[in-house]
Amino acid sequence: MNRVLICDFLLKRNKTESFLKRLITVDEKWITCDKNVRRRFWSKGKRAPHTIAKPRLTRNKLMLCIWWDWKGIIHCELLPQGKTINSDLFCQQLMRLKQEVERKQPAEKINQ
Repeated sequence: MNRVLICDFLLKRNKTESFLKRLITVDEKWITCDKNVRRRFWSKGKRAPHTIAKPRLTRNKLMLCIWWDWKGIIHCELLPQGKTINSDLFCQQLMRLKQEVERKQPAEKINQ
Protein backbone atom coordinates (compact mmCIF):
# COMPACT_ATOMS: atom_id res chain seq x y z
CA MET A 1 0.00 0.00 0.00
CA ASN A 2 1.22 3.50 -0.61
CA ARG A 3 1.15 6.45 1.78
CA VAL A 4 -1.80 8.19 0.15
CA LEU A 5 -4.03 5.12 0.54
CA ILE A 6 -2.97 4.64 4.16
CA CYS A 7 -3.63 8.30 5.00
CA ASP A 8 -7.01 8.16 3.28
CA PHE A 9 -7.89 4.99 5.22
CA LEU A 10 -6.87 6.60 8.55
CA LEU A 11 -8.91 9.74 7.85
CA LYS A 12 -11.99 7.66 7.00
CA ARG A 13 -11.45 5.51 10.10
CA ASN A 14 -11.18 8.66 12.25
CA LYS A 15 -14.72 9.67 11.19
CA THR A 16 -16.20 6.52 12.74
CA GLU A 17 -13.69 5.99 15.56
CA SER A 18 -12.11 9.26 16.70
CA PHE A 19 -8.56 8.16 17.53
CA LEU A 20 -6.50 11.10 16.22
CA LYS A 21 -7.58 13.30 19.14
CA ARG A 22 -6.14 10.75 21.58
CA LEU A 23 -2.60 11.05 20.21
CA ILE A 24 0.06 12.80 22.30
CA THR A 25 3.30 13.91 20.66
CA VAL A 26 6.65 14.68 22.31
CA ASP A 27 9.63 16.64 21.08
CA GLU A 28 13.02 17.35 22.65
CA LYS A 29 15.07 20.40 21.83
CA TRP A 30 18.51 21.48 23.00
CA ILE A 31 18.45 25.15 23.94
CA THR A 32 21.25 27.45 25.01
CA CYS A 33 20.84 30.15 27.59
CA ASP A 34 23.24 32.91 28.46
CA LYS A 35 24.05 33.64 32.06
CA ASN A 36 25.84 36.80 33.07
CA VAL A 37 28.68 35.94 35.40
CA ARG A 38 29.49 38.55 37.99
CA ARG A 39 32.44 38.80 40.28
CA ARG A 40 32.78 40.60 43.62
CA PHE A 41 35.86 42.60 44.53
CA TRP A 42 37.06 43.51 47.98
CA SER A 43 36.93 47.19 48.71
CA LYS A 44 39.37 49.20 50.73
CA GLY A 45 38.26 50.75 53.95
CA LYS A 46 34.64 50.64 55.04
CA ARG A 47 33.12 50.91 51.57
CA ALA A 48 30.78 48.14 50.40
CA PRO A 49 32.24 45.66 47.90
CA HIS A 50 31.22 46.28 44.29
CA THR A 51 30.20 43.79 41.62
CA ILE A 52 31.65 43.79 38.11
CA ALA A 53 30.27 41.75 35.22
CA LYS A 54 32.74 39.60 33.31
CA PRO A 55 33.26 40.72 29.72
CA ARG A 56 32.02 37.44 28.22
CA LEU A 57 28.90 35.36 28.78
CA THR A 58 28.73 31.75 29.96
CA ARG A 59 26.63 29.52 27.70
CA ASN A 60 24.55 26.73 29.21
CA LYS A 61 22.97 23.97 27.18
CA LEU A 62 19.67 22.55 28.48
CA MET A 63 17.17 20.07 27.06
CA LEU A 64 13.53 21.11 26.80
CA CYS A 65 10.90 18.34 26.50
CA ILE A 66 7.36 19.26 25.42
CA TRP A 67 4.28 17.02 25.13
CA TRP A 68 1.17 18.21 23.27
CA ASP A 69 -2.04 16.99 21.71
CA TRP A 70 -4.63 18.53 19.39
CA LYS A 71 -5.70 21.00 22.12
CA GLY A 72 -2.20 22.33 22.91
CA ILE A 73 0.69 21.82 25.31
CA ILE A 74 0.03 19.26 28.05
CA HIS A 75 3.34 19.12 29.87
CA CYS A 76 6.88 20.47 29.50
CA GLU A 77 10.11 19.90 31.40
CA LEU A 78 13.49 21.58 31.37
CA LEU A 79 16.22 19.08 32.20
CA PRO A 80 19.12 20.15 34.42
CA GLN A 81 22.34 21.19 32.74
CA GLY A 82 24.27 18.25 31.30
CA LYS A 83 21.38 15.78 31.77
CA THR A 84 20.13 13.79 28.76
CA ILE A 85 17.24 11.40 28.20
CA ASN A 86 17.78 7.77 29.18
CA SER A 87 15.27 4.97 29.76
CA ASP A 88 14.84 5.65 33.50
CA LEU A 89 14.29 9.38 33.02
CA PHE A 90 11.89 8.79 30.12
CA CYS A 91 9.80 6.40 32.26
CA GLN A 92 9.67 9.02 35.03
CA GLN A 93 8.60 11.65 32.50
CA LEU A 94 5.86 9.37 31.19
CA MET A 95 4.52 8.94 34.74
CA ARG A 96 4.47 12.73 35.23
CA LEU A 97 2.78 13.12 31.83
CA LYS A 98 0.13 10.58 32.83
CA GLN A 99 -0.56 12.56 36.03
CA GLU A 100 -0.85 15.80 34.04
CA VAL A 101 -3.27 14.25 31.53
CA GLU A 102 -5.40 12.87 34.37
CA ARG A 103 -5.39 16.27 36.04
CA LYS A 104 -6.15 18.32 32.90
CA GLN A 105 -8.40 15.86 31.05
CA PRO A 106 -10.06 13.55 33.61
CA ALA A 107 -12.55 12.16 31.06
CA GLU A 108 -9.74 11.18 28.64
CA LYS A 109 -7.32 9.17 30.80
CA ILE A 110 -4.32 7.43 29.28
CA ASN A 111 -4.67 3.65 29.18
CA GLN A 112 -2.14 1.76 31.28
